[in-house]
Amino acid sequence: MKSPIAELEVQELIQKLIDRGYGKFVDCLLSNETKCYTKKNRLNKSATVRELGCKTKDLEDALKEMREILKTELALDED
Repeated sequence: MKSPIAELEVQELIQKLIDRGYGKFVDCLLSNETKCYTKKNRLNKSATVRELGCKTKDLEDALKEMREILKTELALDED
């Protein structure tokens, strides 16, 4: 069970992605979890692209940009 503070932090990160124009991607990924993710919790790009009605390249570019935003926000280093 997550703490209330952890939940607020996640909500703030989600809001930052939405504010930067990634709302349709965030909404799709959160509202279609059973379709967009495999049983092993990996992203199913094909299903996600179908749900979004976009091209694979558009999804990949958006995911890359969202990772960069989150990396900056969380001050993460790539290994």
